[in-house]
Amino acid sequence: MSSKADSGSRPCVYCRKQPAAAPFRPFCSEGCRSRDLNAWLSDAYVIPGKTGEDELSDVSALDNGEEAG
Repeated sequence: MSSKADSGSRPCVYCRKQPAAAPFRPFCSEGCRSRDLNAWLSDAYVIPGKTGEDELSDVSALDNGEEAG
């Protein structure tokens, strides 16, 4: 029994123009797959955080001269 998701009729997740091709799924081609990887590597995809929040600014127990564990 084949489902619609397995039929390859879903659009490319990058360009949304062509149906995804089996060898490159969920992309339609090597080009879309490469462009998506480049976007990840160049920080084009980000998760917005709170303004002024820096993950490295929190003071840990080790910063206070305490021993870990």
